[in-house]
Amino acid sequence: MLETSITKARLHARHRLAWMDQLAYELFRVTGRSQLMQCLWLYDRDVNRAALVQTHERLSSLSFNRLIEPSSLPWGRPRWVAGTSIPFEQSSGLLPRSRLLHWANQHARAPVDPIIGPAGRMAIQAFDDGSTAVSIVGSHLVLDGMGALRVIAAAVHGTGVQNPYMRKGARGRLSGCLSDAWQIVADAPQTIAALARIAQPQWVRHAAPGKGPALTTAAATQASSTIVELPAVAVTVDSRVWSACEQRLGGDKSTLLRGFVASLASRLGRRRFSDGAISLLVPRSRRRGLADDRALAIEFHMMNVAPEGLSTNLKPLNAARALRRGARRSQTDVLNSLLPAVAWMPRTAAKTLVDRFFDYAGELPVSCSDLGMLPEGLGCIDGAPCRQVLTRAVDVNVTRGELERSHGHLVVVASRYAEEVCLCIEACQLHPTLTTVDELRLLVCRTLADFELEGDIEA
Repeated sequence: MLETSITKARLHARHRLAWMDQLAYELFRVTGRSQLMQCLWLYDRDVNRAALVQTHERLSSLSFNRLIEPSSLPWGRPRWVAGTSIPFEQSSGLLPRSRLLHWANQHARAPVDPIIGPAGRMAIQAFDDGSTAVSIVGSHLVLDGMGALRVIAAAVHGTGVQNPYMRKGARGRLSGCLSDAWQIVADAPQTIAALARIAQPQWVRHAAPGKGPALTTAAATQASSTIVELPAVAVTVDSRVWSACEQRLGGDKSTLLRGFVASLASRLGRRRFSDGAISLLVPRSRRRGLADDRALAIEFHMMNVAPEGLSTNLKPLNAARALRRGARRSQTDVLNSLLPAVAWMPRTAAKTLVDRFFDYAGELPVSCSDLGMLPEGLGCIDGAPCRQVLTRAVDVNVTRGELERSHGHLVVVASRYAEEVCLCIEACQLHPTLTTVDELRLLVCRTLADFELEGDIEA
């Protein structure tokens, strides 16, 4: 009996959130802002609903369907627990095909909560031209984009690692408090070291906020709790045309994507106040297979890009060393060394930590995520290949105040499927007025024209 209890205690310890995941969790609790991922499958026919039900059942039993259980102790580590059932919505009515992205946005804004559940949602929608869309939405607090795609592909194939987590509250209050107290003691050396690093003057200088222009009184008044729905479009370009453009402009792999995003950022006015350059925040997956239970298995690199002339010459972007700012270590390396202190910080301090490292006020970072070729079989969500797959980042419950703090917003997620390159773009410029979907579509059209590219745009 004692051996069984020890084994269970170790199992519980293994299910605590990684430091980066805990930071993201604390940010969510401070801001209420939900950062979601959405995958859309578009078929030119009705879908095999029996196969979709089977995929849904498999997905519900994998790590996609888990929740965060906060500790009962003030400085305790949160844990992963098994999720509630994932809602599966099937609409009986038809929508115009032009409403695809509008429907996708509505589905993304249905309740998804990584603490109380559900962890994700699935839906089917038929359109008036005979096509059908399938949508799966999940929280970034549960999995990052690449992790979610791998789990969905595993659900399609029936090869996933079963969800190992216990239900919420299964440890019992006393047992949970004792386990969390022991974890606090075990983490103490890392916590003390992290607090000591934060107290060092050189870190304060390194992490000092950028000196962007101060907000006026009028702008500060507008920085309210009003929720802003961020405009989004999806662009698809023939992959052969895309590759030919990349070669014509002297680019290497992924260079055209970064050049395109930097040019679009320039059109949106998202340039650094110090020198007018574009700060591309490039996430790199560091996931170690399906058994890796981190939500955010990512490291971040900042890439400095001068936007002028990219539509005629991509060679300045080719050097691998451009992914790092001189000899500076990656953002993630430095941030990780401070994360053990997160549990001991006031919640608002976690937000300040992220603001300082990614300098939303001065550098205006632009997120540029390249998922590459999608995992084999991912497009067969109903057992057979679909015509198109869209992979998106969706930010929900974003306030006007949050946008003022970051001086707007631009996130681009790229992927390849079935001879197409897909760019899903979410963006908003604040001044002189909030960007509309039509304005964003026009800016994307003009950026495509700069590179002599043609693409289909969903808006």
